[in-house]
Amino acid sequence: MSNSSVRPVFAVKSAVRHFRKHAFYHTLNIAGLSVAFAVIILSILYLNQEMTYENFHKKADRIYRPTYHISSGKDFEVHFARIPEPYINDLPAEIPEIEKLIRFQNQEQKYIRIGEKRFKPRYAYITDHDVFDVFDLPMVEGDPKTALAEPHSVVLTESLARKYFSGTQVLGKEINVTGNWTPEEQIYRVTGVISDLPVNTHLPIDMLFSFGGPEERSGWAYVYTLLREGADIAAVEAKMPDFISKHAVPESTRTLTFPFQRLKDIHLHSHLAREIVPNGDAAYIRIFFWVGLFVWLIALVNFANMSAALTMTRGKELGVRSVLGARKGQLVLGAVSETIVWSFAALAAGALIAGLVFPAFTRLTGISILPPLLFLAPVLLGIAILSGLLAGVLPAVLAASVRALQVIRMGQNWTLRSGAGSINVKRLLIAVQFCVAIVLIGSAIVAHLQFRYIQDLNLGLKPEQILAISTVPDRVTDQYLALKNRLQSVPGVTGVSACMQTPSTEIRDSGPVLVRGANEDPTQAPMMDIQVIDPDFVDMMGLELEAGEDFTAKVKLKPAPEFNENLTVNNYLAESPKQYLINETAMKQLGWQSPEEALGKEINWSIGDYRLAFGPVAGVIRDYHQESLKNKVDPLVMVIEPIWLRTILVKVDTRDLEKTMAGIEDA
Repeated sequence: MSNSSVRPVFAVKSAVRHFRKHAFYHTLNIAGLSVAFAVIILSILYLNQEMTYENFHKKADRIYRPTYHISSGKDFEVHFARIPEPYINDLPAEIPEIEKLIRFQNQEQKYIRIGEKRFKPRYAYITDHDVFDVFDLPMVEGDPKTALAEPHSVVLTESLARKYFSGTQVLGKEINVTGNWTPEEQIYRVTGVISDLPVNTHLPIDMLFSFGGPEERSGWAYVYTLLREGADIAAVEAKMPDFISKHAVPESTRTLTFPFQRLKDIHLHSHLAREIVPNGDAAYIRIFFWVGLFVWLIALVNFANMSAALTMTRGKELGVRSVLGARKGQLVLGAVSETIVWSFAALAAGALIAGLVFPAFTRLTGISILPPLLFLAPVLLGIAILSGLLAGVLPAVLAASVRALQVIRMGQNWTLRSGAGSINVKRLLIAVQFCVAIVLIGSAIVAHLQFRYIQDLNLGLKPEQILAISTVPDRVTDQYLALKNRLQSVPGVTGVSACMQTPSTEIRDSGPVLVRGANEDPTQAPMMDIQVIDPDFVDMMGLELEAGEDFTAKVKLKPAPEFNENLTVNNYLAESPKQYLINETAMKQLGWQSPEEALGKEINWSIGDYRLAFGPVAGVIRDYHQESLKNKVDPLVMVIEPIWLRTILVKVDTRDLEKTMAGIEDA
């Protein structure tokens, strides 16, 4: 009879019978652990995608990105993800450890016309013909050796080819490309189609254009180097000071370096100015890991506590089994086996919960890559077994530590005895549960306070109820005043403005700011972002002036001019009268101690061949966050310039949003 008491079938029947007797408490116990398993599953999905960026490139361990860092003592420092210096192209010729150098550049926004369809690609680059030798960009149609070898060639992604050509059989077909400020189109021939890139890359691609000639390999570019096999990046970095000294113009007050970044490190560890896309953060990886671990441990303590409490209700059963011959080891094994069974049940329920919330989780985090089942299944099964083993320790101790006849007499009032005395088990479990409750309540309060703190933080601008339309063709922005008048007449529209860079996105253009009579040397001037605005921008976005006046409200915006051989873009920008607004950070970098001191000082801003006219600082605006709160506030110059307005901003009344949106589309 003692043998039958420990048979597996009997043990299972006993567990099922006990579950039916205490179904509510068992269900509650499993539900708590299942929530923890759901959190673990979602955390694993997030960590898997975030930690596998660029893994699809076979040569990723040999690819490094040089970046552009300039500093001048404590007063000025800027670090860009892209590089403007043309001599960076000489790296492979002068440093033998570097096998190839690839440029990704887009000197001006491109508008694409395919038949009657016109659009602006989000990730279009001019790049080198041997880009396919460095990056894994699987070619669906075309030859990677020749696809970008000739001028006016273009390679599309599969999704783009299907969207605009209704298929991938597009070799030899033509697209028309238009640059800013000119109606002239350049014809490009499709020479290849590549597979869509996985989402876990910092370098998304829609289109790749070939260079028209060596002279085009200049200007700002994202630069990537492929090291030779066996080469060490430390050897490259050791040779960079001599390389810079040979090519760069000597500057007495500035230090120029080109720090290299490992391709696989960019997504989690690079937060430079002018990143291609917003990168992730290693801090989030740690947060997800520790949150998952914390939730699991708390749930595990609760699971073990409840399992122990349920074990106490079986005191007489365990006592009888012990009297009938069951050894302590068999009782321990039975208790642990049951917690493992319930742990597997919790895992199944947790997987179901994770599946139900996964769509919302993907919208929140952008996760779309799932790990292979052969990886995920063993990990989750291992966690479930470990959970069952750890949670089964306390029930097992209870099952094996009390004398059989004593248990039968005591029922549920168990006492653990040791050399130091005795412990009332029920009181112990209550104390443990109380501690867990304190930890959970404290964590909830801290999380709530942090959430309230983030909610109450002031970005410095008011983007609520503002619709940003950034894919506006040139022919529309050229007639911006007419469009603005039409939009203002739409019922439900309460304001219309325009800018170059959409608030909440990174400003992509920066250049030296000169101060008349103080610092007119571009090589020594601080680099500052520029935001082009229209007269209503400051008021509509709720920006606050520290000093001066919002001159923009008094400016009458003029239509963009028609450019020709007699009036070039460069001449127009240099000769048009200007006034400027600057933020507090720009004021400090220019050496002024107060907003009042900055007023009336004449400055100008330039980038490449484009140089704006000198004009007075008419006002200093309070610093605001152009991007998220985690991004520092960069020095900023604001100016009115109609030819650089690229984003239409429409403030709407949300009470009849559907009707208002229809009116905006018709306008």
